[in-house]
Amino acid sequence: MGPTMRMTQVLSVHDLSPHMRRIVLTGESLADFPQNKESAHVKAIFPDVNSEHKKPKLGLYLGFKKWMRSYTIRAFDKEKLALTIDFAVNDHEGLASNWALQAKVGDYLGIAGPGEVKHNNLQAPKHLFFGDITALPAIAATLEKLPSNALGHAYIQVPDKRDIQALVTPKGVQLHWLVTDNKLTDKFITGLESHGQHLADTAIFIAAEASIIKQLKAHLNDYCQYDKAMLYASAYWNKKR
Repeated sequence: MGPTMRMTQVLSVHDLSPHMRRIVLTGESLADFPQNKESAHVKAIFPDVNSEHKKPKLGLYLGFKKWMRSYTIRAFDKEKLALTIDFAVNDHEGLASNWALQAKVGDYLGIAGPGEVKHNNLQAPKHLFFGDITALPAIAATLEKLPSNALGHAYIQVPDKRDIQALVTPKGVQLHWLVTDNKLTDKFITGLESHGQHLADTAIFIAAEASIIKQLKAHLNDYCQYDKAMLYASAYWNKKR
């Protein structure tokens, strides 16, 4: 049995910053959508750009995966049946970002899932987050879940200083905004190196381009004491060769 698929429609569109667009989805199909899944992924199912039909095709059929992309649940309001997804836009072209740039109220989007929350050791003594702008929604949603006494650091790359968001975060978690259009910035590894070798008590979240994931994991494996059970590392995208 495949994942639960739901048809939704755009309720509102709001530009958070030059490179982040918030789209709120709604529909009766969300009546049984699970709660407390913020920061987990869903598969967004987009309409065929070559078809006159405005609705995406739901279901398991030959080639269905080409119309699916992974996105983070930023928020879900059960009472209002409102599912919020933030899309990184205006710094690349693709199926998802192009749809998001053109989205208007009433447009259809399919949703499959959700998956499981990845950074789930919220009570860990310390936390480290590393991610480019594509991971900002996941990091933001996770920071909101941390207890008020949580300690840690979050390194977040954004292309423009106007992309810096006012995040809800514990006082003991320090935000490091890496303002650069280079998603492959070496400031991620510099940030990790600054925390030394003893990370056994630290829950670590890494989400960025594949080569950044490889670099940070190699440093952890070669130089650090850390708990693999408290590491989440995911390649959100791959640079073109």
